[in-house]
Amino acid sequence: MPSPPRSYTHLPSQADLFYFCTTLDTSEEDLNIRYSPPSKSSLRIGVLVLGQRPVQLLDLAAIDTIAMISRNRMSGMNGSEDALDEAVDEIDVRYVNENGEGSFPVTSGARIPVTNSFENAPQFDVLIIPGSFASDELPVAASTFLEAQTSDPELIAVMSIASGILSLAQTGLLHEKRATGPPSLLQSLRQRYPDTNWRDARWTRNDKIWSSSSALTAMDMVTSWMREYFWDRSEAVECALGTAGVARLDEDDY
Repeated sequence: MPSPPRSYTHLPSQADLFYFCTTLDTSEEDLNIRYSPPSKSSLRIGVLVLGQRPVQLLDLAAIDTIAMISRNRMSGMNGSEDALDEAVDEIDVRYVNENGEGSFPVTSGARIPVTNSFENAPQFDVLIIPGSFASDELPVAASTFLEAQTSDPELIAVMSIASGILSLAQTGLLHEKRATGPPSLLQSLRQRYPDTNWRDARWTRNDKIWSSSSALTAMDMVTSWMREYFWDRSEAVECALGTAGVARLDEDDY
């Protein structure tokens, strides 16, 4: 089994390095090294649907990529026995809006049924906000729902995809946080939310908050999240990502 990733991604300071090299006590507590816990055997993913404009169909590809690590999906991928053994038992995807009724429009003429309202939605492990390039003000009910979901310690990650950042920014959750969004929106986002550290980047993260500049870069973002969170299911992750056309880490050209 691979070694778990450390929960910080920055390089240690010179003082930390000196202490690591000279201390006689190598306990994790004294060295201030924290490891990620094992991944969950099942996940609940909530997709937040806001407004009346169609959600970008391409944005939903990132959600489908995560779902590919489920046992049900992986059984049809001709993966190895190790990959199937490591597969997640269930990926439960819910589509949530304020009233929990009907279906919502998706670009290219598709529609997807809504499964839950803000009131009856469960606590999610991962919350995803796809984009529609709608600049509507976030309803109070949606803001309350987002704050409740993100304040729960069980939440693993909240991800905005492309213009989904327009909704996430209105919650105040990005105060003094790193974030990104579509290049066409960054200037107005910087003006409206100057206390957010807006990055001109393909994707970025700040603790549990992940954001991408487009639907395509969201695939890179989700790939990185899957490899980090499912560190103990590496064979299953690479099987799922390989099926989606993502190269293994040792095959990437840098």
